[in-house]
Amino acid sequence: MIRLALLLSLLLPVCASVAQEADLPRLPDGAVFQTWGNTTTYSTTYVVDQNHPQASDDNPGTADAPFRTINRAAQVVAAGERVLIKSGVYREKVVPRRGGDGPDAMISYEAAPGARVVVKGSRVVEPEWVRSMTNVQGDGPWAATFSEKLWMITLPDALFPERNPFTIQNASAADMEVMPWAQGWTGRVPYTLPRGLVFQEGQRLVQLSSYEDLVRVPGSFWVDTTQTALHVHPYGGLDPNEAVMEVTVQAHLFKPDVTDLGYIQVKGITFMHAGNGFPRTGVGALFTMGGHHWIIENNRFEGVNSVAVEIGARSIEVADRDASRTDWQRAMQSPGQVIVRGNVIADAGTGGIQGYVLLGALVEDNHLYGIGWQDVERYWENAAVKLLRTTDTLVRRNLIHDVQAGSAIWLDWDIRNSRITRNTVYNLTMCCNGALFIEAAQVPNLIDHNILWGIHGVPIYTGDADSLTIAYNFIGPSTGPGILSKVGTNRMLNGRPLTSRHNRIVHNVFYKASPMVIEDPANTSNRNVFSAEFNLSAWHAEGFDTDSWVQHFDVSFDPEQVTLHIDTPMTLPVLDGLAFLGADFYDVPRSNRATVGPFQDQFAHPVVLNVDPRAGSGLAGHPLRH
Repeated sequence: MIRLALLLSLLLPVCASVAQEADLPRLPDGAVFQTWGNTTTYSTTYVVDQNHPQASDDNPGTADAPFRTINRAAQVVAAGERVLIKSGVYREKVVPRRGGDGPDAMISYEAAPGARVVVKGSRVVEPEWVRSMTNVQGDGPWAATFSEKLWMITLPDALFPERNPFTIQNASAADMEVMPWAQGWTGRVPYTLPRGLVFQEGQRLVQLSSYEDLVRVPGSFWVDTTQTALHVHPYGGLDPNEAVMEVTVQAHLFKPDVTDLGYIQVKGITFMHAGNGFPRTGVGALFTMGGHHWIIENNRFEGVNSVAVEIGARSIEVADRDASRTDWQRAMQSPGQVIVRGNVIADAGTGGIQGYVLLGALVEDNHLYGIGWQDVERYWENAAVKLLRTTDTLVRRNLIHDVQAGSAIWLDWDIRNSRITRNTVYNLTMCCNGALFIEAAQVPNLIDHNILWGIHGVPIYTGDADSLTIAYNFIGPSTGPGILSKVGTNRMLNGRPLTSRHNRIVHNVFYKASPMVIEDPANTSNRNVFSAEFNLSAWHAEGFDTDSWVQHFDVSFDPEQVTLHIDTPMTLPVLDGLAFLGADFYDVPRSNRATVGPFQDQFAHPVVLNVDPRAGSGLAGHPLRH
């Protein structure tokens, strides 16, 4: 009992009243998360409709005389006005010229009701493919056909409105110079491969580093950088002259040319095909360029070579120290407050949502999958969501799955008063860091009410981080420790060496998760529930979980329906709750006495739990009882 009383004194204050209002999420310091919304009544609407018979960029942009391109509208729209876009495929780069003046005087770029608006950074290649030829040495050099399966074309300079991404490396030696943690990969594949992508009838081809390997991999391409020639092995053995073949021609799809534009909304648009690279900043297909108070909402992103959405105040990192310092000073003055909400992000090579220096950011209700196919985790810049230097930031209700060689959510470096809550993560493959990862923090942060299943690696990792609370999570099967708390580097932060101490692991449910690894005894783990496979006695010997429980229960997960099946009923302990965690995974208010784990009173009977956390998903918040 003495040990339990000591633990309670270490925990955050106990709720003295009924639960906090569900729609007012709290940050680790107990303060209500401060967010905002678009309250603009638009004075003018510019219309873009490429399919209108009178569409022209010389028009005034009215419904009867619309613009042909979105970028034309971006040059004239001003604060308190919006751009309404009709259906079409717009192969262009949108470069906003101005920002809004406040929540009531925003600039909005949005799809018209019911419209399917697609912005593509690719162009269709003319059907001028010929059989692939290569130089062969014998009695003399001559061009020879290597295989009848292969085709080639020389991409004309006129195809590219800016620098040809098939001539730019993913990460050059100069790029690596500003990422010293990644310099060991300088000059190696895939960092040296070109940034361009190729699509056959909308399906992305795989880039290879060797011409000879093409014949073995249907649906692949190789770039001869000496002749700017593109060689392909089409899917299905097709003649590419009889298919729609597209190649990326630009790095960005939506990006201002200047920093610090604010109060911009981007809504309901599909962004596809960006030939961007691997540097840590400045690469997002949609890139706010250090802007503040953006709302990026209900869009779709797919077919991106590296990062789909880049937010944050930092805009450049270059070898020029003076330029980097100037940009850093500007970034630290940014008011932040960017919202990324309700987007679908798929098929991005290194990252879904990325940002450097974020204040008051909100990342919620997004669906991210198929992230990380470049398989470059060990240059330490890829995850479904990777945010650096966050303060007062909330990442909640995101559905993340099928991520390769990367974390689901990674908050990195000097993380302050930020929270990861009510996310569902499953099917992470070959992840060497945590599915949920907070790195390098010295003040309280919070990971709570998340569901993790099928993690090839560590479900939750506190690396070089102090004062983190990990509470009310459901941690399912994994190949690595259910929770890992360790010092991984010998770096300094804010004048002192990084440690991993004073972290608290409480009120979680572990199901067939591998044992925890907690290196420093200054951490606390207690009042958790483990399934029968866990050796609690051995864990007691380590000094942890002396007031925790082992119970038998069976749980299964359906990734197609995103449902958690409680097959064997059990009664979870009801304990004094943490003060500001007044609602469960379903946003059901709790009293000051709360069930262990993310669900209030849901394990006491066989039940199917819909665990898609996204608001408005049609699944979230509605348990279906057997």
